[in-house]
Amino acid sequence: MNKPKYSIILPCRNEEETIGICINKIKIGMKNLNYEIVVADSSKDKSPEIAEELGARVIKHNKVGYGIACIIGIKAAKAPYIIMADADNSYNFLELLNFIKELENGYDFVMSSRYKGEIKKGSMPWLHRYIGNPFLTFVLNKRYKTNFSDTHSGFRAFTKKAFDKMDLKCMGMEFASEMLIKAAKNNLKIKEIPISYWPRKGISKMRSFRDGFRHLKYILKK
Repeated sequence: MNKPKYSIILPCRNEEETIGICINKIKIGMKNLNYEIVVADSSKDKSPEIAEELGARVIKHNKVGYGIACIIGIKAAKAPYIIMADADNSYNFLELLNFIKELENGYDFVMSSRYKGEIKKGSMPWLHRYIGNPFLTFVLNKRYKTNFSDTHSGFRAFTKKAFDKMDLKCMGMEFASEMLIKAAKNNLKIKEIPISYWPRKGISKMRSFRDGFRHLKYILKK
């Protein structure tokens, strides 16, 4: 089998309700392209079995944390271009070609923005939408002289070379901030694009105040 050109990474923990939906949408969004789907899984439900049945390559691990799941999945990727997103069906994988277009245009890192796109009703709690995310985005932009409009969107694309340059270490949710900070520090060529954001299914793993504080602590200490 030819080496894939694109690796779609799905960090997954107990998403049996949605992992199949996500994989099937990826197949539609990536139709006729040379790609692989990598699921970094620490589930205790049927998520890995569903993913494997639908043709994804499942990397099993027993570690808990958003960052470590992403890192494990990305390191397993075989392609030079990588796209990552959550496996909870909150992101529209039919928009994958928008990321690929910018990677092919020479950008090292493509970041999505829900605020520049469309936030569907019920997809983001009021506290996150109007206070938490804007505040943390403002602090990160101010601290690192960046210009992101949504620093906590998880739909992102980058080259494998860019990932190696960033040398990411964070194991928890603050991984999302670390990636943007290190992308800026390494002078990566960055593009922000609008996306749509949908209500997730299942129980969110996010803990608003705990995870928000971890982001803020990481942003301010670096």
